[in-house]
Amino acid sequence: MTTPVTTPSSAGPGARPVTFRAFLGRFRSRRALAALAAAAVLAGAGGPQVWAWYQYRTAETALRRFRPDAAQQSLAACLTVWSDRPSVHLLASRAARQDGDFEEADRQLRACQQLNGGSSDEIAFEWALLQAAAGNVREVEEYLQRRADQDPADAPLVWEALVEGYVRVYRIRDAMACLDHWLTRDPDNLRALELRGLAYQNGKAAQRGSEDFRRVLERDPTRDAVRWRLIAALLDMGSYEEALPHLEHVARQRPDDPDVQVRLARCLNMIGRGEDARRMLDAALERHPGHGLGWRTRGQFALADRQPADAETWLRRATTVLPNDYQSHWLLFQALQQQGHADQARNQLLKTEEVKERSERLGELTSRKLSEQPLDPALHYEMGTLLMRTGQAAVGERWLLSALSLDSEYRPAHAALAEYYERQGDAARAADHRQRAGR
Repeated sequence: MTTPVTTPSSAGPGARPVTFRAFLGRFRSRRALAALAAAAVLAGAGGPQVWAWYQYRTAETALRRFRPDAAQQSLAACLTVWSDRPSVHLLASRAARQDGDFEEADRQLRACQQLNGGSSDEIAFEWALLQAAAGNVREVEEYLQRRADQDPADAPLVWEALVEGYVRVYRIRDAMACLDHWLTRDPDNLRALELRGLAYQNGKAAQRGSEDFRRVLERDPTRDAVRWRLIAALLDMGSYEEALPHLEHVARQRPDDPDVQVRLARCLNMIGRGEDARRMLDAALERHPGHGLGWRTRGQFALADRQPADAETWLRRATTVLPNDYQSHWLLFQALQQQGHADQARNQLLKTEEVKERSERLGELTSRKLSEQPLDPALHYEMGTLLMRTGQAAVGERWLLSALSLDSEYRPAHAALAEYYERQGDAARAADHRQRAGR
C-alpha cells in the first residue's frame, strides 16, 4: 500500500495528501533524487527539520532563477522552524530586496545581524546590495565593484543591485554600461535582459526595451513582471494589437486590478471596440474611484466623443490625483478650450507648461547633464528639488544628500532638506540643516 504524505510545497490548512510516488515524480535529476533520499533518512529523526531544509533549498533555487516571490513563500515556511538561523534571515532579506520590498529586506537583515551577534562579511555584502538597489549607489558602488572583481560568483548579484539603483536614480548611462559588461559575459541571462529592457524603457527607448522583454518571455513565459513591462512598452509605441493578448492574459490573473482594466479599456478603444472599452472603464472606476489614470482615460474618451463638459469633470479628478501628470493637464486644457472657457483655459495652459518644463528638465538631467558633470553638486541639488516637486520625495531626498556628499557646505541643498524634514515632522534634522544653510 502507498502511504499518503503531505508535501512541503502544499503544507498548511487545506493541504491535500499526495502519494510518495507522485511526490518522487517531481524530482528529475539524480542529484535531486539523492538529496531526497538523504532527506528521507533524516526524516525519521526530525520531520520538521527536513521540511525546513527542503524549503530553504527550494528558496535558493528560486532565487537563482530570479523568482523572489516564490523564494519568499518558501522562506516564510522555513522560518517557522528555523527562525533562529541567521542564514535563513539573510536569504529572506535577499528575496525581499529582489522583490522590491526594501523595508522587509531591512527588517530581515537586522534580524540576521542580531542572531549572528554582530556583522560579518556576508552581512556587510548584503547591506551594500540593499543600499545599492534602493538607490544609495554612490556610497557603496566602489566596494561592490571591487567585490565583483574579486569574487566572480558574486558578480551577478552586484551587477543586478547596481543596475536597479542606477535606474532608480536615473543614472541610465551607468546602468547600460553595467548591463553591457554583464551581457558580454552572459548573453542569455534573463535577469540581465529584463533589466536592460527596464533601463531602455526608463531612458525613453520603448522599442528597444520591448525587444528585450520579448526575448525573456520567449524563454520563460511565466515571468509576469516582464509581461507587464512589455505591455507598457507596447502601449507607449501604439502597438495595441500586440498588447491586447498580453493584457487579456494578465486580466485573467488579476480580474479586479484597475491598472489592468484601464489599460485594457484603452487598448480595446484603439482597436475599434469603443463600447466595450467604455463599459469596462466605467465599471473599473465605480469600484476604484480614486484611480487617476482611469479618470484621465475616461476624459480622453469623452473628448473623442465630443463631450468636453464631461471630459472636464473627469480630467479635473485626474489632475487632483495626478498633479504632475502632463497629459492629464494638457487634456484638461483642451476640454476648457473646446467649451470656450478662455480665461480658465489660459490658466490651465500655464500649469500645463510648468509640468512640461519640469518633465523636460528631468529628462535633460538624466540623459545628458549628469553624465557630463557627475560631480557637480548643483545638478544633484536641482535633480533632488525637481523630483520632490513631482511627488518623488524619497528619491529627491537621496539626490539632495548626494549633493552634500560632493560638497558638505552646499547651502541650497541644506535649505531644501530643512524644508523637507520640517514637512516630515523631523524637527531635529530640519534644525540641523537650517543652521548649516545659514552659515
